[in-house]
Amino acid sequence: MRQQMGSLLHVPATTIVTPMRVLVVDDEPIARRRIVRLLREMPGVTIVGECGSSREALAAIRTRSPDLILLDIAMPGLDGLSLARRLAGPTGPLVVFVTAYDEHALEAFRIHAADYVLKPLDRGRLRDALEHARLTVRRTRSERADMAGTTDLDAGAAPPSARLAVRDGYRTQVVPIADVLWVESFGNYARVYTTVARYTHRVTMARLADELKPLGFARIHRTAIVNAARVVRLQPRRNGQYEVVLDTGLRLCVSRTYRGALETAWRQGTRAG
Repeated sequence: MRQQMGSLLHVPATTIVTPMRVLVVDDEPIARRRIVRLLREMPGVTIVGECGSSREALAAIRTRSPDLILLDIAMPGLDGLSLARRLAGPTGPLVVFVTAYDEHALEAFRIHAADYVLKPLDRGRLRDALEHARLTVRRTRSERADMAGTTDLDAGAAPPSARLAVRDGYRTQVVPIADVLWVESFGNYARVYTTVARYTHRVTMARLADELKPLGFARIHRTAIVNAARVVRLQPRRNGQYEVVLDTGLRLCVSRTYRGALETAWRQGTRAG
């Protein structure tokens, strides 16, 4: 299968301000004060506490139920990465790392951090990270409402600021999810095709499929995953099989086994967009 390049798909920003409870965790008082000051400028944010250590944060999480934690990495005792691993799971709060060290980005995304913001803290960058997290919170609440038999906001599309950390050789590339067209298996690696480049990522297809499914991706073949938000049509072929056509013009074969999953992801992404 051959990749064809094209323009980015425009994803309209949401106009709904989902309220969000935020806990700030940083062992440096000056850093905490700056984060809190910036958070107070942003709509829909309730600051539920400030903590100077991961141990304090664990206690605060149990009693204050934050939706999001702004978390430093280098802290005495239990560091931020270790804390985030403890919180990982469907019922845990989202984590946005706010740190002076860029070398932990790959590990942060492996444990499903919502974002990774470098110090010195920039107002616009923090705002982007919060909007990314806000959309994830919104989607999670929608999914829980659906499971409870009620209707809320649609799920199924990736937040506009969602990113994928790709280990390409000795470098870590942070790729916007909206730019990813499709992924194919290559032994113990995956080739990630975007609108501007191709990356070779050391990860199994099964693991990558699990990571990308909540972001609107669907498996179309045992060896291929597609970004449903980039699909413009699904059309039959003469042999009874199907193919997807992406907004770049790229055509990819669809296995009968995975056709249903693709149609579901595509419908959800269309509603959310």
